[in-house]
Amino acid sequence: TVTRGQMAAFLVRALLGLSAGDSFPHAQSPFFADIPAGHMFFSYIQKLRELGITAGCTLNSYCSDDGNTRGQMAVFVTRGFF
Repeated sequence: TVTRGQMAAFLVRALLGLSAGDSFPHAQSPFFADIPAGHMFFSYIQKLRELGITAGCTLNSYCSDDGNTRGQMAVFVTRGFF
């Protein structure tokens, strides 16, 4: 199972051609109440929102630790690459 947080990192790295330690610009003010600036996937989740790939699992939450179904993953990949 891949969590929503892990998936954010995979997609952003692939879309931007990044290695694991690379940095990239992203909004500093959290878009989601459950993802504070110190969260390990903060920068990736912020970038997914900036790119219009996600609006979260609810209006104010991203739900980083939730697993992705195959259908949900297909939506993320399609929004990111097509």
